Amino acid sequence: MSSSRFRLLLASIVAVYLTLALSHSALVPLFESPDELTHYALVRYLALNGLHLPVQQTADPGPWAQEGNQPPLYYFLAALGTLRIDAATPPESQLNPHADIGVVPVDGNGNRMIHDPALEAFPWRGTTLAVHVARLLSVLMGAVTVLTTALIAREVFPGWPQVALAAAAFNASLPMFVFISGTVNNDNLANMLAGLLTWQIIRLGRGDAAPSWRTYAGVGVLAGAALLTKLSLGLLVALVALALLRLSVLRRDWRPLIVGSAISSAVALALAGWWYARNLQLYGDPTGLAVFLQIIGQRPVPADLWQLWSERESLLRSWWGVYGWMNVLLPEGLYILLNLVGAVGLIGFAALVLTRLAGRARQECRPDGWPLAIAVIWPLLAFGALLRWTSITPASQARLLFIAIGPLCLWLAAGLGWWLPRRARIAAWGITAILLVGVALYGLWFVIRPAYALPALDRPLAAELPGETADFYEPGQAQPTLRLRGYALETTVVQPGGTLSLTLFWEALQRPTRRWSLFAHAVDSAGLIAGQRDRYPGKGTLATDWLRPGQQWVEPLTIVLPDTAYAPDTLTVQIGLYDLASGERMQVGERDGETALILAPSVHLQSRPDEAGLPNPRRDNFGHLIALRGYDLSGRRLHPGETLTVMLYWEALAPMAEDYKVFVHVIDPATWTIYGGSDAAPANWTRPTSSWEAGEIVTDVHTLTLNPETPPGVYTVEIGLYRMPQPGTFERLNVVAGPGGQANDVIYLARVAVDAAEDSAQ
Repeated sequence: MSSSRFRLLLASIVAVYLTLALSHSALVPLFESPDELTHYALVRYLALNGLHLPVQQTADPGPWAQEGNQPPLYYFLAALGTLRIDAATPPESQLNPHADIGVVPVDGNGNRMIHDPALEAFPWRGTTLAVHVARLLSVLMGAVTVLTTALIAREVFPGWPQVALAAAAFNASLPMFVFISGTVNNDNLANMLAGLLTWQIIRLGRGDAAPSWRTYAGVGVLAGAALLTKLSLGLLVALVALALLRLSVLRRDWRPLIVGSAISSAVALALAGWWYARNLQLYGDPTGLAVFLQIIGQRPVPADLWQLWSERESLLRSWWGVYGWMNVLLPEGLYILLNLVGAVGLIGFAALVLTRLAGRARQECRPDGWPLAIAVIWPLLAFGALLRWTSITPASQARLLFIAIGPLCLWLAAGLGWWLPRRARIAAWGITAILLVGVALYGLWFVIRPAYALPALDRPLAAELPGETADFYEPGQAQPTLRLRGYALETTVVQPGGTLSLTLFWEALQRPTRRWSLFAHAVDSAGLIAGQRDRYPGKGTLATDWLRPGQQWVEPLTIVLPDTAYAPDTLTVQIGLYDLASGERMQVGERDGETALILAPSVHLQSRPDEAGLPNPRRDNFGHLIALRGYDLSGRRLHPGETLTVMLYWEALAPMAEDYKVFVHVIDPATWTIYGGSDAAPANWTRPTSSWEAGEIVTDVHTLTLNPETPPGVYTVEIGLYRMPQPGTFERLNVVAGPGGQANDVIYLARVAVDAAEDSAQ
């Protein structure tokens, strides 16, 4: 392939990328991507404060939250690009306080913001313009990343230019990469610099010629910029040292290692050293990572390899495309198809590496040894860093692997093609690229856009609707503000962990004076809320103070019952509207005091089927040693000083040499105060766990006495197991979480209510 034809095809690939990325940049609503709101807040702070960085306070970190502890180069560049735009940080009133962040909702409400179409419409102004300018900067960084993918691939396969084009095409059309590249996010600069530095490391270690001081200085500039962009890019500095060592060995001259290290290190330190010194002075930590983690939060229990393996599905999804705040998904079938393509490519690349090591690779597809080593080592280092980060923070996000996207796309391209005949190879690459482009476009138009669409407000409802009509009055108003024209309760039988669906039909009679939240409660026979749904109307997108008289809409709503819901029982569904700021509710009908409408019919909450016939069956796995198979409570409403009996049914999963004790607590989930507890070996000290046989069910009864000073409220029953290797040392058994869960060392059972003491109630 001629160099001119290669450049033309590569330019076409970049053009496809720009089309996709600019479309996402223009059409994805503002701040509806992971942390874009906090990234932009830091950009705006720097623009308004002469590029001076904020000093982070963990108690009040500011609207930029943890991003204030990120290496600042991306934010400096974005601030310079938006310096002259009259913009501001979005006010609190634009936030959706009920947004399902990191959770895939079944009835909308994935939006982080409330979007006013008039403010975000073209031509852009103010904050909207500033965000789009910063997004454009990110798009251009992504374009350079695509080019570096081709450059890296040409180094690895110097005699196979077609694979470089295929790798660049996969990079350019990867749906998640396109999505992130169209947002305000420092990952975009990190991806670009990582690609450039990887390319330079490969070239530096080839040993073709003695590098000049300018080459060393250039590597130092890239390394310094990388260290000033993302902490994880520090791993590339080790590869720079490896390249210099190899160069010295090849040339039998230690000057490249000594002089090259001195020059590149000095330049990198001059560029980035001030930021690490600042962190050391302010926070006692050169990376600032400790403060970052305090702000962002950590897992209750660090994830082990089993836990990380259980999260593989969400990790793979986030490589291909998980939109919004990690809560807007593609159809499941697309993930299956993309995973299949990825698996074939990964297996094929592994086979190619083995063939190369055996000296049997075809000349055309034969990779160069040193570039191949870097193309393998760097993604593995990045993956190791991702696993480490994921083990301590509560999200599995494969987009953090995009710092190695060039080599990874090369893996896919080479793995899909080297073993095929030429025409079949071109067809496989073309089909894969078209698939990725199609998924990216489908995700934008049929997944992302509908997720943030306002409901149809000017479409009349049917004249005849199911359910009853009810009027809702704002406090102090003589005339109703909203009217429930009807409702349909679509679920009449449900199990713990299941969903309860209903549809509400609304009409605005007057313009509301406040921004009201909608609630739906599933209340059990003990008067406790077994499950609830709180969000803004319009699937979370509608601010009620925008409504005009006469507007009508259909409101689908789903209550997800927790696994801890106590069954069997009967649930009543109640709906209403409340002001989140004040806690005031709208009045239902003309009768004073009615603030919730009870829907008919009631819902039967039935127990989940269980072969052992145990009450409230569960499958909680404690350290692969013990499982909680079920439980029962003696009561759900108590008074201070009364007793609560908790019956637990354990199953031994494996023989145990250790004796574990069981703790059962009644706690206030807001303050973690324990108001009643029991710590004992199972079955009142008669069945130590070392005596259990695998598969055996052990009945374990605990009686707790509530503190006489327990204030009225709703409390949670928590349980766990621990051992004491020595006096005063407590080691809890961790709970093995399922896919999407978080590892912990405690599980929660049903809630109980504590009423006022009887003598004070009289």
